[in-house]
Amino acid sequence: MSIPLYRDGRYYDALNSFLVADIPLYVEEARRSGGPVLELACGTGRLAIPIAQSGVEIVGLDISPSMLAHARTKAEAAGVKIEFVEGDCRDFDLGRRFALIFTAFNSMQHLRDYASQAALFACVRRHLAEGGRSIFDVFNPKVEILARASGERRVEREYEDPEGKGKMAFEYSSTYDDAAQVSHIRCYFARRGPVGEELEVRQEEMHLRSFFPQELDLLVRSQGFEIVEKFGNFECKPFASGDPKQIVVCG
Repeated sequence: MSIPLYRDGRYYDALNSFLVADIPLYVEEARRSGGPVLELACGTGRLAIPIAQSGVEIVGLDISPSMLAHARTKAEAAGVKIEFVEGDCRDFDLGRRFALIFTAFNSMQHLRDYASQAALFACVRRHLAEGGRSIFDVFNPKVEILARASGERRVEREYEDPEGKGKMAFEYSSTYDDAAQVSHIRCYFARRGPVGEELEVRQEEMHLRSFFPQELDLLVRSQGFEIVEKFGNFECKPFASGDPKQIVVCG
């Protein structure tokens, strides 16, 4: 399940520096749980570090060694101690239980088949303390986005090259397989010249599973969990039609 997009934590952080909206929710849930906390697909520690700074013990698990290496560097710079573990969220055994286990930033959408999804939930069940909670967030699919013309390259955002080599542009094109409910996304990372010309382009692929709301609820319940709360955004608005996110709190 290793994905090229996550090969270098520095570039990942530069690309996603705007991501802050989910931090208060996960920090508050971690504090409410009392710890310990386990984050699956923790990446570069974007959420694990502020949770540790709030005084809660947290362990981060991720399949990418380069992302974890950058997370350790960031945690040391922040002055917090976090155990980062290299592992697959579908198959791990940490030999302990946690009051809160969460999987953030659409990470579950990388699990495209039922066997992978069931394996994730099984691992969560084995590691969740009695009375503990599990939280994950995924997109709420928008039919108009999934149905739009395939293959068209779209500009998403610009960011600064972490090595100081100027502006980078992130663009993408996608096709949607409605039978598998998977978006096949081609990512373009273009280095821009002084007048905006492309000097270099790198392409990578990513494949994301869409979970429609009723389907997602059934999946959670089929794995032996009950949905405690479901939100439509990171301000904890109760989930409703048209909301951008599905944030599921289960136990």
